[in-house]
Amino acid sequence: MYVTDSRESRELDRVAMSFGLAGVVLMENASRSIFQAALEFWPRLAQDPSIPVAVLAGPGQNGGDGLVLARLFSARGHPVQVWRVGPEPGGDAAINLKILHNLGLPVEILSQATQTGPTLDPRALLIDALLGTGLDRPVTGPLAQTLEKVAHHPGPTLAVDLPSGLAADTGQALGPVKKAHLTVTVGAYKRGLFLRDGPNLAGTIRLADLGLCPPMLAQAEPRGLFLDESLARSYAPARPQAGHKGSFGHAVVAGGAVGKTGALALATLGALRSGCGLVTAAHPASCGLSLTDNLISAMTWPLAEDQPGQVSAKAASALMEFLAIRGKPLGLGPGLGLGPGAQALTRRLAAELPLPLVLDADALTALVGQLDLLAQAPAPRILTPHPGEAGQLLGLSPQDIQRDRFGAVQALARQSQAVVLLKGQHTLIFDPQTDRYLVNSSGGPVLAVGGSGDILTGLITGFLAQKLSPLAAAALGAFTHGRAGDLAAQRLGTRGILPGETAAFLPEVLTRLTSKPE
Repeated sequence: MYVTDSRESRELDRVAMSFGLAGVVLMENASRSIFQAALEFWPRLAQDPSIPVAVLAGPGQNGGDGLVLARLFSARGHPVQVWRVGPEPGGDAAINLKILHNLGLPVEILSQATQTGPTLDPRALLIDALLGTGLDRPVTGPLAQTLEKVAHHPGPTLAVDLPSGLAADTGQALGPVKKAHLTVTVGAYKRGLFLRDGPNLAGTIRLADLGLCPPMLAQAEPRGLFLDESLARSYAPARPQAGHKGSFGHAVVAGGAVGKTGALALATLGALRSGCGLVTAAHPASCGLSLTDNLISAMTWPLAEDQPGQVSAKAASALMEFLAIRGKPLGLGPGLGLGPGAQALTRRLAAELPLPLVLDADALTALVGQLDLLAQAPAPRILTPHPGEAGQLLGLSPQDIQRDRFGAVQALARQSQAVVLLKGQHTLIFDPQTDRYLVNSSGGPVLAVGGSGDILTGLITGFLAQKLSPLAAAALGAFTHGRAGDLAAQRLGTRGILPGETAAFLPEVLTRLTSKPE
């Protein structure tokens, strides 16, 4: 499913209507889908029609959806009260307001002059349909007053499309915002739901069907995709019954300087769990013994050293020769170290390696001020920074990155001409070749532990070894790693889970993705 900004959302509506799908029909489709999502999310609401419903309706199309919802809940027997804020609605919203009047449903107008706010039954379902995707300035006046007065409503809150006051493109709260338990977004996911304040304010996010069909989408296809199980399934590599270890590729991961061998061991584990046939861990020569006990399922390759435990720039040529045999992809960085040899090796491989290369951790630090090396690289590159590393590469603080995660991942991808995976809540992946991006749906704070990123680096490298495209490998790596974390949290608890324990759930995730849908 798609992720849109406000312009793309408007364009989808325009295209749908150009096919003859009337706006009032789109409103009815969306509202009925929101209505059904609410009944499924709150089973008690479906079972008990005595639960009151309070609708806050703004003057636009979002408010029109709220008016339709008032009618639908009233038809089920719920006591419904509607408070309308702002000017008299026009268009399709006006049609639905007239229907409410004809049905005799109470509609109260809230204005700055009255200085009165809605009086809510504490049990009531509050439906926030005040503002939609067009918000581009701070919320003021009666709208702000209304949101402030309902801020502490103890009952359930349903946001229509997105919580009112939340910017659809940036996720910034532009004034008071009533935190929702459930947000049902219409037609496509709104980008702001996954950025800045969006995840905290939106609660659980569901998608309402607008009635769009493929010919409509083909005329106004959004740039963003929501990386859910269905999309991840489309990226998962085939695994034929007659396959053997040579059929599923050979991945190489390099790093593991003295004191950091665990990072390389975890990256190797990630590559092994990807399902590739062979994995080699390349490491400073003197660190071999400390790795061997942890890597019984992988091979090792010693790299030349400047001093014990520190890789030398001279290792680059031998490593490239080794990789060239059957075209092995490389994951570089976990525990590599920041010595001059490691930095020189990274820069040479980034600029010259004619094979896919995943760059993470210490390898990213070595490329600060050197992104031009990647833009001219002879083969695909994938960068996997966390906000701190992205900030170093762009000359920004981690706080700057978090304030504009989408702008950061887009800028870094365009400057480097690499696929960029920006880690964090709702990991973002940007492909500069297609100018498209993905928003990951899986994962959570269970992954917030040192070593998780190393597992991800190995996973992506292993998927590249199985001949996935850079975008597909990054996407499948992000989704499977996140989903494995979700399973670990469900079965082991939400605290104290180690990266290797998360990796143990990867086979289950991949089996589900490659089996026939139920």
